[in-house]
Amino acid sequence: MSQKPKIVIASIARNVGRTFHQDYKRILAAFSDFEIVNWIIIESNSTDNSKEILRKYSRVSTVIIYKTLKTKNYNQIFRTQKLAQARNSYLSEFNKINVNRDIKYFVVCDLNNLNNKINKLAVNSCWKNNNWAAVTANQDGPYYDVWALRHKFWNNYDCWERYEGLKEIYSKATLALWDSVYSRMIRIPINRNWIQVDSAFGGIAIYDTKYLKGCRYIGLTASGKQVCEHLSFNEGIIKNGGSIFINPRFINFKLTDHSRRKKYFRYYNFKYQIAKILKIN
Repeated sequence: MSQKPKIVIASIARNVGRTFHQDYKRILAAFSDFEIVNWIIIESNSTDNSKEILRKYSRVSTVIIYKTLKTKNYNQIFRTQKLAQARNSYLSEFNKINVNRDIKYFVVCDLNNLNNKINKLAVNSCWKNNNWAAVTANQDGPYYDVWALRHKFWNNYDCWERYEGLKEIYSKATLALWDSVYSRMIRIPINRNWIQVDSAFGGIAIYDTKYLKGCRYIGLTASGKQVCEHLSFNEGIIKNGGSIFINPRFINFKLTDHSRRKKYFRYYNFKYQIAKILKIN
């Protein structure tokens, strides 16, 4: 990169008061080779001091744009609806900012200390390959974000929908959970080639802005079931002619609550586990 490309960062925030300072320092340092035009933070329904903390940072920082989203009927709607509403709110803010600003990249990153290993080296590795519309993160441990993942061979379905179906077949629900979710949480070595996918997120992703036209987050299926909101957004990128990749060197953390639970299954004897998976009621 011969000159600093312009980027906008976007995050959604809930109950981030305790960890935001660390996130703030780490993300800005990781993207210090870029001109950060703004960091859009959409807060929603926090029960801690997040509003106060984010308001303070928006006053002293030259880049932060902080908005509070008041979700109607918060306790009556699905979690994925809430996430989609918040994410579409930062898209609306980005579209306002991007008018005549020539912003090259749009970065979406999770807060709550979920990018605690991100650094400049990991970020800059995304430009070892220039043929992408979106590049998404890898973890230094089991790849956790299976719900957002779609890949022809690795995971080509809604893992939680599959889990509900397999519970009716397997002798134990834990075996259905292993088959549908945890067995897909593979470890991707850092030296592997980039993996092209139909959808992924993984806690942080970088998007080439020319592929974002018309992309929206949707948290429900047409029949009213919860669906990962990243799927519709990534579908829009592909419809716009873009390609989506997981970059194995784009490491953002080691373990989440999701991937830590995989350890539970390691206590099973391997042969016993396989025998149970093959056994049906």
